[in-house]
Amino acid sequence: MLNPTNKTTFFKLLNRDLSLSEFETWIYKHEAILESELPAEQYFTLISFNYNQRDARAELQTVIESYINTEEFNIWRTKELLSRIVNEQIDLVLATRRLRAPYYEMAEKYLPEKLAIGYESVLDDIPIPEEYHQWDPVALKMKLKVVESYKEDLLKDARETYDFLSGKEH
Repeated sequence: MLNPTNKTTFFKLLNRDLSLSEFETWIYKHEAILESELPAEQYFTLISFNYNQRDARAELQTVIESYINTEEFNIWRTKELLSRIVNEQIDLVLATRRLRAPYYEMAEKYLPEKLAIGYESVLDDIPIPEEYHQWDPVALKMKLKVVESYKEDLLKDARETYDFLSGKEH
């Protein structure tokens, strides 16, 4: 069984917060600990995995998902995203788009519909920062005013959901 720190590293890989090369380096650096925490077959798979092969991330994700608690991962990644929202470390339009996947993957049971898809539906025609350069500055300013009008409610809902999910940790 993985200790919480090691489990978080696996979650970061699945969440794409960690590159394959960073994960591979981490695996070799923590060989002894992982060998004691993982069943032999899983440990061997990770230590012998070809991290440079084509589609390595997808294959590794399949391997890892076979021995982690998917619901626990979905709660963790949702809390990570909600934390970034509450602390205003992510563009709100982009955040609303990213909330949809965990909503459906958790069978719609932990995220309120308003937060998971409601805000996205009213902000779906708003550009994300990487698209700003494609917009007329005046039109962009008008669009971003819409985001501002929802910001306070979105942050409040994100905080409440984060607190709720914090009580759902295993």
